[in-house]
Amino acid sequence: MRSTYPTNGAYIDELGEVAIDIAYAGSCTAGKDDDFSYYAMVCEAALREGLVVADGVDCYIQFGSKSVKDLSLEMGWTSIFEKVGVKLIDPGCGACIGAGPGVSDNPEQVTVSAINRNFQGRSGPGKLYLASPLTVMTSAFTGKITSWHPKIFSQ
Repeated sequence: MRSTYPTNGAYIDELGEVAIDIAYAGSCTAGKDDDFSYYAMVCEAALREGLVVADGVDCYIQFGSKSVKDLSLEMGWTSIFEKVGVKLIDPGCGACIGAGPGVSDNPEQVTVSAINRNFQGRSGPGKLYLASPLTVMTSAFTGKITSWHPKIFSQ
């Protein structure tokens, strides 16, 4: 079945299996209320199946604003994120500009990210794949670039 969620201008099934080291969600681009509801939905599905962020993957979610951070706390999403091993980052400039957590350290690292920047070296020397919030969060649990679907973790 063809994935409906393209990344880097290609469909995920055209990429082959791409193992990841970093899953970076949020930021000003993908850190809005609705994006966080998607992150929570994926994390809740993973938690129901007893999953945490895959071994060897660093998963970050950066709040897009203080109001999003407050909403996340109010909705109980922050607790869910923490239970599954997501590292939360306060609002501000981050990996999009090569600052803070989520920046690759070496050319061998692979990041899947919901940011809007993909300039060479912009988020570190590693490979960077841009994807939807759902794909980024799903990939954090599978350890490879993976499209979301409701039964992804219960197969």
